[in-house]
Amino acid sequence: MQIISLNGNGIRACVRKGLIPWWRSTKADVLLFQEVRFDDFNAINDLFPGYWTAGFSAIKKGYSGVLAIAKTPPKKVNFGIGDPLWDDEARVMHIVYSDLVIVNAYLPSGASSLARQKYKLEFLIAFKQYIDELSQSHSNIIIAGDWNMCHKDIDIHNPIRLSGTPGFTEEERQWLDVLDAEGWRDGFRIFNSESENYTWWSYQSNSRSRNVGWRIDAFWLSPKASQGAKRCIHLYKPELSDHCPVLLDWEMPSIFT
Repeated sequence: MQIISLNGNGIRACVRKGLIPWWRSTKADVLLFQEVRFDDFNAINDLFPGYWTAGFSAIKKGYSGVLAIAKTPPKKVNFGIGDPLWDDEARVMHIVYSDLVIVNAYLPSGASSLARQKYKLEFLIAFKQYIDELSQSHSNIIIAGDWNMCHKDIDIHNPIRLSGTPGFTEEERQWLDVLDAEGWRDGFRIFNSESENYTWWSYQSNSRSRNVGWRIDAFWLSPKASQGAKRCIHLYKPELSDHCPVLLDWEMPSIFT
């Protein structure tokens, strides 16, 4: 199966930039969309006739939100991680196919203020508990989305200058170190160890054309699920938002039977 993850920076803006024909042109089975910023999921469903769709919208209008679009309906869909403190911002949902769980996550950014960075670090604690709980009942777990943080020096354009910046703090990097130590794998890094492979570029200063970016969008796979990873790449065209889509090829025989 193929799964695509994309922070589209608003579903309506992304549609205007060609999301629908681009999605139809792919061979992907599932599209995971972050930062929907729209709560009319009937209207979204109408944009994708013939596909199964489900979305989770924030209490605050025009903010955050996650969406899943699939060729084959999952067995189950769940919204949130179980606490309104986090779920009011609609940042996490997961769908279940047979023995596979796919989590769609849009982690907070702490760039706007110290208070938001504190919120983000507290969210990470709660999100890890959520992951651990899922792992107790499922062995094949794929977490996709906008993590809003870089793990290694090669994931950011200027690691020395940006060290300690929200999204590249020691606390965030150590949180990802824990996942790695537990056997989780960064899908892209299974296949590609080169630098200057980014997924987000600021709209300022021609950052994208100069490739001054951050790799903050990724798939992380549980120890068992990582064995099914066949390919993970960045899709640089078309330019649907300030992020690029990330595609994972994953193989598990008879997953949809």
